[in-house]
Amino acid sequence: MCTGRNFVESLLPLLLIFAVMMLPLMFMSNRQKKAQRQQQERVAALGIGDEVRTHSGFYGLIVDEFDDVVILESESGAQTKWARQAIAQKVDDPEELAQLEEADEDESASADGSIPGVTVADERDDDRRDR
Repeated sequence: MCTGRNFVESLLPLLLIFAVMMLPLMFMSNRQKKAQRQQQERVAALGIGDEVRTHSGFYGLIVDEFDDVVILESESGAQTKWARQAIAQKVDDPEELAQLEEADEDESASADGSIPGVTVADERDDDRRDR
């Protein structure tokens, strides 16, 4: 039979392993909470006149704000209502953003004009299959 002391001694390695596994989870959780708090502070600091991007990729200008709701205006002038937490980030300069998007498009097209991610069979491979 197991006595109380033997039982505790047999559980000690298991408890030690559990503690070692839980420490990284606690540190990661603290970092995640800190990042969420910083994001909430950045979003709360936004005001009327700021150009923002939502998590879904919509770009708009804040034209009105309430506690947890903002009204975003698109380039066409359409106004839509968004939850403040849907805002991912403030867009610094629209012209700079357009230049970055053009640079991304230029990089995505290769020098030979092929579409990235599409594999085109080489004519030499076709000739070898025919033989």
